[in-house]
Amino acid sequence: MPSHQIHLAIAKKYIEKHEVEDKEAFIEGSIAPDFVKPKEISHYTIPSSKEDLYEHLKAKVDLNRFLRENEIKTDYDKAVLLHLMTDRIFFTEFFSEEFLKHTNYHEFTEDLYTSYSQTNGYLEEKYHIILKEELAEKIREEIEASKQHHKVSAKTGKNIVPLDKLNAFIERMSSVNLEEYITKE
Repeated sequence: MPSHQIHLAIAKKYIEKHEVEDKEAFIEGSIAPDFVKPKEISHYTIPSSKEDLYEHLKAKVDLNRFLRENEIKTDYDKAVLLHLMTDRIFFTEFFSEEFLKHTNYHEFTEDLYTSYSQTNGYLEEKYHIILKEELAEKIREEIEASKQHHKVSAKTGKNIVPLDKLNAFIERMSSVNLEEYITKE
């Protein structure tokens, strides 16, 4: 999944570009799905094998099922939708299919955590992400639990998330017209 800082940067940029009444609820909703255990529930994950990383990542978020099963009425709900869209597009378009077909799951997650450890500070500064201490602590705990679950070290991988591409991705996702997706169903 994209880092919490990526989700928060997208949410902050989204608020700048769109009318959002309850900004605090929107920010909270933008990271809420990552705090549900197991994440497969909040992300509407379709079970898949990690042997084919590309297919596994495509199955991480079932947006159609989310939209069928939920009414998107509040700013919090809209931010949850944006979070799930971000995850889906991050894993299906940010990384090329060829790259994912030639990378194994463990190597990918290790490289992803390395990338996040190298980009999170940059994102916090560039997008003025200032978190309440309680939320910052919750995010730190979530990151550590996730690293242990995946048995990875952010110190041994390589950075696979170039900043220019990441900034373009944040710009793209913060420009999404959520209303268009809400009214499709």
